[in-house]
Amino acid sequence: MNLATIDKNQTDSIMFSKKMMTNSSLSTVRKLFRPKSFQIKTRIIENGMRIQFKRGAQENYFDLTFPMAVWQDFPQDYKILIKDNLAYLSSLELGIMFDAKKIRYDTPLPLFKSFFIELMLRCLIYSGDCDDKANAVDYITRLCNLDYTFTKSKPPIINSEFSLGERSINTFTFGKESLLGFGLSKEIGLNPAPVTIVEPDVDIIYNGISVRTFENKHKEKLIAEFEKEFQEKIQVVYNHSRDLLDYTLWGLEETDLGWSNQLTQYLFFLLPFAYSLKGKYIVFGNEKSADSHYYSSEGFKCNPVYDQSAEWLAQMNSLLHITTKGKVRTTSLVQPLHELAVCKVLYQRYPHLAKYQMSCHADNDGAEHNRWCCQCSKCARCYIFMKALNFDPISVGMKDMLTIENKEHYALFSESKELRGYDLSGLGRDEQLFAFYLAAKNGAQGTLIDLFKENLYVEAESREEELRNEFLKVHLPENIPTELWKKIKPIFDEELKKN
Repeated sequence: MNLATIDKNQTDSIMFSKKMMTNSSLSTVRKLFRPKSFQIKTRIIENGMRIQFKRGAQENYFDLTFPMAVWQDFPQDYKILIKDNLAYLSSLELGIMFDAKKIRYDTPLPLFKSFFIELMLRCLIYSGDCDDKANAVDYITRLCNLDYTFTKSKPPIINSEFSLGERSINTFTFGKESLLGFGLSKEIGLNPAPVTIVEPDVDIIYNGISVRTFENKHKEKLIAEFEKEFQEKIQVVYNHSRDLLDYTLWGLEETDLGWSNQLTQYLFFLLPFAYSLKGKYIVFGNEKSADSHYYSSEGFKCNPVYDQSAEWLAQMNSLLHITTKGKVRTTSLVQPLHELAVCKVLYQRYPHLAKYQMSCHADNDGAEHNRWCCQCSKCARCYIFMKALNFDPISVGMKDMLTIENKEHYALFSESKELRGYDLSGLGRDEQLFAFYLAAKNGAQGTLIDLFKENLYVEAESREEELRNEFLKVHLPENIPTELWKKIKPIFDEELKKN
């Protein structure tokens, strides 16, 4: 199956947008018009919505498209609600990236503007700590100095009603958390409908360097294989509005900005499926590690993935309560587990799903022909988790990552700026320490195992009980409905007790 054949209307709009987005033209616009205001216009189209960016003479279009039947089934009042709120949510961060002074919208004041501002503040703190050319105070200042104008019209009054069944709508990325969430949903009788959000791969020259990503290429194959094996339809949303916040396409300096509200946008993306497929629960794959934080040099409490945290999930439930009149709620069935425990349950209980795992961003040339690049810290983290749990990395297409050349990819050994967000923060250090310890006890071999034994084994051994109680334990559930938790808790207990 080719993703391009799933819905011709969707892919036509994507190709149109891709032609509009060229690095050279956008860089020129940035030089000519920064830091003046820009406009965001939106309209509902036959199979989704279109966001129009207008800055001076430059206009670009970004489409968000759904399966035609799902979108056509979605009531008009809800379409308008989604359009108005996504227009603001998907462009707010761009104003900060540009250091703009004003954004003009052709929509009324969005119902959830205050929610989004709180999320933005939390995320700017972390982005400011990551970026070299700015800090948290810089970004917060930009946010506070950014003006918005909206139309005088009123937000839509929602008269439509959700009609629900005992079903879940699951985000489906082929990552370990989404695979486990799907397996759990299936086992406890939620008849899950998996939904994949497809965002554009990149193939451009940025600052004289070729930048290519291959995620969709590999997911296209995984979707075809998964649907054939399990006779499960994977619904697809094409999110070309993702380009709106891609700094490489605008010719901006490298920044962590642009990813902070991704899951909150996904919540809106999944509402049409909840309506059309009668889903009572929207299921994300946010694990316990998503609640971790540290304190920056500026003294701010930083969470690398705040919009995946249990705290923000509670806020999203409030948003859903208002939007659906209490009919739909969101949850993460894996929230009580750290990543290592997620892997243990997935590999032991659902090996038929585990073989589809793809956790790499596939954003370098090492991923051109393999869904694991084996050149990044995310691949390294997953590799050592597999070795710790006696799961064969070769079975999912990985190669040996315990050689000395891979030292820089492990947060346990390296502080390289090339580490990915969670690894770069240092928050995953102890989980990797424990994973290396378990792998060494399992007889794993390699230069990095030898290095671990020489320098860190004694620490891990002395802390074994502490580490086991943290990383292979079921923590308190947050945002998981009681009726679901009583079915899931025994599964976790059973699997985590196994050697």
